[in-house]
Amino acid sequence: MAAARPATTGLRITAADERRAEQQVAALSVREQAALVLMPAASEVSARVSSVRYGGVILMGSDGVVDGTGRGTPVEVRGYVSALQAQRPAAWGPMLVAVDQEYGDVARLVNGFTEFPGASVLASGGRDDAVELTERAATAAAQEMRAVGVTIDFAPDADVLPTDGGSAIGGRSYGTDPATVGSFVAAAVRGYQSGGVAATLKHFPGIGGLSSDTHEVLPTIEQSCASWNSSSRVPFAAGIDAGAALVMTGHVLFPAAGVSEEPASLSPTAVDDVLRGKGSSGCGGLGFTGISVSDSFQMAPVADAFSPGEAAWRALAAGQDLILLPASPDKALTGIVDAVDSGQLPADRLRDAATRILTLQAATDNVVVPPLSVVNSAEHRALAAAARG
Repeated sequence: MAAARPATTGLRITAADERRAEQQVAALSVREQAALVLMPAASEVSARVSSVRYGGVILMGSDGVVDGTGRGTPVEVRGYVSALQAQRPAAWGPMLVAVDQEYGDVARLVNGFTEFPGASVLASGGRDDAVELTERAATAAAQEMRAVGVTIDFAPDADVLPTDGGSAIGGRSYGTDPATVGSFVAAAVRGYQSGGVAATLKHFPGIGGLSSDTHEVLPTIEQSCASWNSSSRVPFAAGIDAGAALVMTGHVLFPAAGVSEEPASLSPTAVDDVLRGKGSSGCGGLGFTGISVSDSFQMAPVADAFSPGEAAWRALAAGQDLILLPASPDKALTGIVDAVDSGQLPADRLRDAATRILTLQAATDNVVVPPLSVVNSAEHRALAAAARG
């Protein structure tokens, strides 16, 4: 009889989770492994989660309850996610369920959920305990997300704003000082994960200084490596040191690091050398060992330049583990399988990515889910008020 999994109130990724995931992946077909590294919108694939073993889904789309309009109440969101998970064969275990819940300018769960302040409000209040309050608020926010079935938050934003000029990120960032931003980012990571939700640093290698929107165009980071090392790199390093489970890569060029032909999200230099490795061209590596997730592949810099299948396998070959919002989940799945069959994508690279996804699934499944009563509780509302200053 297998030993019972340890229950925990916080997210803990263990060596035992990884060993179990390696054993599971070894028994899966290439197609099953390929499905594990895809994260489409829940509303797009809700009818297929019983037959395709997607690694996870993101709650956004036009489903009517769980979407970007904020109409879903806590009871409705929990019911939707529970029904989605119940469709899957029990042997597969639960999917990862993600949401963009930064608070402030970007929030999906808003109808009946506590309105915690966003990054700019937390960092600009002038309170001596602002970093501590950020961690406490993130813990409480994670409890609310876990109560309705969410296991990944695509937050916090680790981008550094420029001291002059415009930024498309704006109030989503904790500010202009790299060390200060890093302190808040690390606090948010600790808070989210102590509340049981996997935190995600974004948007690597840092897009705070860009005025253009990466949803629409492929911009270029003009920083030198020396400048990047002392600015944009700092909050990502702080978040990784705090234990962030995921890092999201953006759709940008970064010539100083050698990322000049394809977006960072598809670049082995950006993902394998700088994010995971020792660096490139003087841009210091971060040694990240967790899950590298792409920004949405429905965004123009990827969707306009690559077919869904090619984008998916090229991202994996670059070192990505999880493909967010492929333009066509079916074509992305087929593209990955075909690339492995043809030798364009090494089979062990796909196994490695699938193993990371199953490892996180196991770790999130160990977390004790809080009751729905934590959502918008009096305690959480008081904490949100204190954090707003």
